[in-house]
Parts: sequence; C-alpha cells; structure tokens
Amino acid sequence: MEATMWRRTSPHASNASIAFALMPDDKLCQQGGICLVKSLSIEDAFQWTQRLVAREWKLLLPVAFAFMAVPQLAFNLLMPAAIADSFAKGDPQLIMQLLEKAPWVMPSAIGVQVIALAGALSIAALALVPRISVREAIGLGLQRLFVLVVAMLLLFVAVVVLAFLVAALLQVLRLNSAGQKVILAGVIIGSTFVIWMRLITLAAVVAMSRAGPVASIRLAWELSAGAFWRILGCVLIYSIGAQVVVLASTFALGAIFVLTCSAIGAPSLGPVLSITYATLASAAFWAGFHVLAAGFYRQLGGSIRGA
Repeated sequence: MEATMWRRTSPHASNASIAFALMPDDKLCQQGGICLVKSLSIEDAFQWTQRLVAREWKLLLPVAFAFMAVPQLAFNLLMPAAIADSFAKGDPQLIMQLLEKAPWVMPSAIGVQVIALAGALSIAALALVPRISVREAIGLGLQRLFVLVVAMLLLFVAVVVLAFLVAALLQVLRLNSAGQKVILAGVIIGSTFVIWMRLITLAAVVAMSRAGPVASIRLAWELSAGAFWRILGCVLIYSIGAQVVVLASTFALGAIFVLTCSAIGAPSLGPVLSITYATLASAAFWAGFHVLAAGFYRQLGGSIRGA
C-alpha cells in the first residue's frame, strides 16, 4: 500500500486538476505506507504556524468565519434562552424537558458541528496543499467530510463502549455511588482527552489521503506515536495564550458594546454584538488551532506548504 496525498498539478489548475498523487517524503522512511515517527519540535510548530497565518490569514479567516462562526452564531441567537440556562445549570431532567419542546435544537447542534468539521478539513487543505485556492480547499473539505464524520462517530462509539465497560466493572466492585460517578467521569474525560491528543492530526490525514475512516484513525494514531507530550505541551501553550487574549477581548468589548448600546437607547443590541464578537473570536482561535495541527502533521510525516 502506497501513501497518497493531495497535490496541485499546476499553479492555476482548476478544481478538477486536484488529484491524489504520490508524494514521497524525503525526510522519512515508509513501511507499508505508514510514516515512521520523527521528532516533533515545539518551536518549529509555532514558527511555521505563525508564518503561515501571517501570510495566508486572508484565506484562513473567511473559511473559519463561514464554517465555524456563522453557523454557531445563528444557533446561539436562535436557541431559546431557557434551554441555554438549563445547560448552564447542568440539570439533565430540565434539559430533556425543554428539548422535547424544541426538538430542532439537537439536530441543529449536530449540524453546526458537522459544518465545523468541514471547515477544519478546508483549513487543513489551505495549510498543506501548495497554491490551493479557497474554493478548491472547500471542495476538498466537502469531498472528504463523510470520512471524517464517520471517523468521529466511530470514536464516539468507542468512548461510549468504554464507559459502559467501566460502569459494569464498577458495579461488580460494589463501590459507593459517589465514587462510581467520580471514577466513571474521570475515565470518560481522560480517555477522550488522550484520544483527542493522539488523533489531533486526524483532519489533516483525512484531507491529505485516500484513507477511509478506520485507516485514517490508524494513520493519525501512528503519526503521533512518541510525540504525545510534545503535542500536549504545544496545545496547552497555544490554548492558554490564545484563550487569555480571546476572553480578555471578549469581556472588554462586551462591556463596551453593552454600555454603548444602552447609551444610544438600544440595550438589546449590546448582548447580540457581544455574542457576535465572542463567536468570531472563537472561530479565529479554532482556525489557529487547526493550522497548528496541520503543523504537527507536517513535521510527523506530511507535506509542506511554502516551507
């Protein structure tokens, strides 16, 4: 089995000219199409991400806003306030009662996440495919979206099965109810976090290969082998730094929006502007995150754009 990746066949090729073409990796040996692990440099990952974002932000931000901000903003503005409050309170019984009165909420929430996955694939393509246009990147993302969605569903099922097995084991051990809940929550959160870190290059693998859902999971898992702690360090540094900026600007501008709109006699407009900015800032955060993940893929065995 030979590994295949996307390549633009000419500087001004059309959508039809994007094809799977063999791209041998001079930096890595290959065994059965699986790239051997190489060292992951945190400094290189951030420098490459910074250079790419500085150079291509005019392409990245519109894609992030279209796929990650607009659907989420529409969902946030349309969702009934009572349901949002029930989620904040964490009352499962109240949440189910309210969702029964608004059955469109859950399908819409799933749809928003699926659209965000298409955005992740498009951003991965923009970061990794040389000279690709936004239209071509979106086309590639939509073409490979089904594979990524199925892969995510398989991972969700795996976590659910693990949770059931742990719950059954805890019943056999006859631990008290509070202890069972703590252990079960720890297993679910811990396993989900580890899977997320190990499969952080999944979108890039799906976008850049012919692999199906199961093969994509296996490829992403093997790419990150031996690099877990460096990936975790990169993610923590980026997340903490970026979230500080996002949260600080959201609170500051949110207060300005509310006070200004109240002063001009339109108090209801302030929260809407605050939610809009928070959603746009979140989309920018995730755009940077997906570019960073593409940088991991590049170092661990993928193609290089503009390097």
